[in-house]
Amino acid sequence: MSPSKPTTGVKRAAGAASPSVGANASSKTDGTASKRQKRDGHATGKDHASTPTPAAAAAAAAENDYGSSLMTNLTYAVDFLKAKGTPKSLQAILDHLTLQHAPEEQQKRFAQAMQQFARIQWNMPPKAKPTDWHVGTYEFRPMLPGVNSKDTLLEYLQSKKDAGATEVKQIKDGWPDCDEAILELEKEHKILTVRTKKEQTPRYIWIDNPNLHHHVDDEFRAMWFKEPLPSADEMPRRLKALGQKATSGDPKKNLNAGQKAPPKRKKASRVQKKFENEHMRSIFDQHKRK
Repeated sequence: MSPSKPTTGVKRAAGAASPSVGANASSKTDGTASKRQKRDGHATGKDHASTPTPAAAAAAAAENDYGSSLMTNLTYAVDFLKAKGTPKSLQAILDHLTLQHAPEEQQKRFAQAMQQFARIQWNMPPKAKPTDWHVGTYEFRPMLPGVNSKDTLLEYLQSKKDAGATEVKQIKDGWPDCDEAILELEKEHKILTVRTKKEQTPRYIWIDNPNLHHHVDDEFRAMWFKEPLPSADEMPRRLKALGQKATSGDPKKNLNAGQKAPPKRKKASRVQKKFENEHMRSIFDQHKRK
């Protein structure tokens, strides 16, 4: 055989692979890997976005803790101002609450919270601006502002537009030691007082007029309370014997006066229906006779 001519049955070498197949395989592999990477990267990004970072979680926890401590400090500030009874500056309140070294932003938020709190009154200087949060004084605002003496208490009671009672605990909110003054006003017949049964402490008061008070002799009072009164059942008959009519009447007769008798129910009238089976009338008549 001539070496220059190729033999027809010779196989191609195994290492000589088709370059087009390798390129297609590599391109498919690369394409699949890129899609998976994109999908995995997208999912990983979502997980990172939904899960807060440690710094953000710590900041949120610190914010919630500051909110709770703010309300606690407001309560302590109210107690401090109520105990002092005089206006205090912001710096004095911060020193009492040991907040003098707190950040300026935290002090500002605390001052603004006190200015809007219902139990604290902010005395703003005349020339100050609303943005000047560090100026002015603060004092306790009681439930009844200005009621701290007998004269101011009487003025408040006289200025009321209704006849409702005034609770003593509202007076004590701004005037804790008012028991002696209330007792003196009661003896002077300037107020009416309702006391508790056990402790006999004042609970409600109303305005009174001393000109309407008239002294009753003690001997007459003793005679009045010694006179026996008939019972509630006997009172109508005793009044009737004297020719008077009791407003309530005899309780035995009026026992069932408020109860009305139930109405009688009317019997429903039976309407005779038309006999439709005329061809069977004779049969029905025979059964009736039997």
